[in-house]
Amino acid sequence: MKIDKIGLLGFILIILGLFVYVTSPLDQVVMMITWPLLSGSSEGKAVLLMVLMGSFLLLNSLINTWGVLTPIKENITTYSPDGKKFFKWTMIIILLTCVVGVLIEFYIRLKYGVSPLTIFVSTNPTSTSTSPMHTHVFKSVFGHLADSMGGLVPEHVHTGGSLYPDVIPWAYFILITLPLACVTGLFSLDERKPVQRVLMALALTSALIGMVDGGLYSQPLVFGLGLLILIYFVRMPFQFKQLIIPIVVMGLIVLSGVGLELAGNNSSYREITVINQYEPVDLSDYNILSTQKEGNRTVIRMDTSVSDKQTLESLFVTYQGRADGFFMTWDFFSYF
Repeated sequence: MKIDKIGLLGFILIILGLFVYVTSPLDQVVMMITWPLLSGSSEGKAVLLMVLMGSFLLLNSLINTWGVLTPIKENITTYSPDGKKFFKWTMIIILLTCVVGVLIEFYIRLKYGVSPLTIFVSTNPTSTSTSPMHTHVFKSVFGHLADSMGGLVPEHVHTGGSLYPDVIPWAYFILITLPLACVTGLFSLDERKPVQRVLMALALTSALIGMVDGGLYSQPLVFGLGLLILIYFVRMPFQFKQLIIPIVVMGLIVLSGVGLELAGNNSSYREITVINQYEPVDLSDYNILSTQKEGNRTVIRMDTSVSDKQTLESLFVTYQGRADGFFMTWDFFSYF
């Protein structure tokens, strides 16, 4: 068995990712480097980026060079000589999964009878937020599995497992599409030029991370999917018309995201809908405009003088372990 340079690079990335996972000296450096790509990078996502990207490169090298895997290589080539069919299926699977993630977000809000364009925070046993603009519904499935195993994920890495009861069984969809996207993505690397394979592995890994953690409008997904679409449509000799479809597709995603942000914006007041509160809380630190009890829900309105981020972080502490969760409207302009 021999490994080419691409395979060696993949092996190095895997080892580096595992080293970051089991030690702490490189944590901050790695997170700082990967932050522009992963946005809000955590140790967990940084490790995933290196290990998953390295695995794609290493496995691609083995398929292309290891004689034992020749039958697999032949079947791949027979179905798609240049890997484009697998490439196309990979992008379709990623997009479909992200759309389903947004639909699950809407389903959660429909179930509780609140606006579809709100932030949901599950507060039992720990606080985890999710919204159509940055969804954690699929992450919670893997987070629940990790929490069940115990010790698999470092304590300071947030798994999002508390969302699990609100997203099943629909979020199990990721258990089908993620493996499929990994397989079709691996096969789409084919025997392209080394630089192109590295870029594809980076884009694929980023898109898969965004698909699980963040969803359609997350930075890793937009970067990864955008780069994949560019690689798919741009050919040599280069012509500007090759950019039309990538620009249209990514433009539609970005514009729809901005449209939803603006559609859900409420700068007049912030509305909090608390679900099944079973312990009293102290709201004296908040500028409350009104409070209304509606069955198992408590609807609270407060002013928007404090940013969404600060309010959320405060409400995490206020309601954690004292309610099943709460929904909050957002003020889009508070992020500027």
